Amino acid sequence: MMPQETAYVAVDVSKASLEIGCYGERRTWRAANAASGWAKLIGWLGRLGRPAVVGVEPSGGYERGVVEALLRAGIEVRWCDPARVRAMARALGAPAKTDAIDVGVIGAFLAHAGGRPARLDPERDALKAALAARRAAQDSAQRLEAQAAALPQGPAREALAAVAQTARQAARELTRQALELVRASARLRAVSQRLQTAPGVGPLVAAELLAQMPELGCVSAKAIAKLAGLAPFVRQSGAWTGRAFCSGGRPRPRQVLYLAVIASLRAKHGARPVYEKLRAAGKPAKVALTACMRRLLVALNAMVRDGATWTLEAA
Repeated sequence: MMPQETAYVAVDVSKASLEIGCYGERRTWRAANAASGWAKLIGWLGRLGRPAVVGVEPSGGYERGVVEALLRAGIEVRWCDPARVRAMARALGAPAKTDAIDVGVIGAFLAHAGGRPARLDPERDALKAALAARRAAQDSAQRLEAQAAALPQGPAREALAAVAQTARQAARELTRQALELVRASARLRAVSQRLQTAPGVGPLVAAELLAQMPELGCVSAKAIAKLAGLAPFVRQSGAWTGRAFCSGGRPRPRQVLYLAVIASLRAKHGARPVYEKLRAAGKPAKVALTACMRRLLVALNAMVRDGATWTLEAA
């Protein structure tokens, strides 16, 4: 018996609905983005009569329910990076942007690029949510403090400053909750302790990397650098060779790796020798810092993969 062809199913997610279709087919259909719609989708997939892979774009959290329902039903789900999906839409010359067109482009991306496998990981998801809420509270506090400082002395300024203080307190409480989530999980705690043996990596940096980069220790050095947007891409055409540059990737890991490298420059066995060597070779400060960030991430990836702690050789 010949193996059955895989069905590449694209789901375009909005707050209230799901637009669904198979790659290679023009017809799409709609279901509610609620438990009833998820059950309808799962039933439809079961009636396809062939293996199915579902592609979903991250949509600000609106996709969480349907993805969890599909995974619990044993259906393979893959994340389709929005920037790369938009690039494919431009390459395919999509004439407009509608839910049905988006389904077609997501399906094409899924069939040709594969996407990133989605996994059920409640502990990591809870940590990611706590850290996201912490950042939102910090951002609100900073914005409110700046607005309060621009007001003249009086009741209005005091009221806004009080709201900012409440946001600061919420951020501190969310920090405590995030670190407690790491301590409460034997799996996350072990990896966090290992990461913190590296210079510049403290509890919060380790927690952010655990939440934002579940691939740590599971992919190659080149792949982990690319995921964080720290892999250099070379520009070359004929005899002309342009400057290599980094782009794309996940912004939050880059932010915390930057903070870790800055702290590491002051540590005894940190990144200072590598940084100074690059600067002496004529590299701009930003390029040298980026290289140190990539070097640190690759070392952390190897530590998690090998179950090892930091060594001077990794510095």
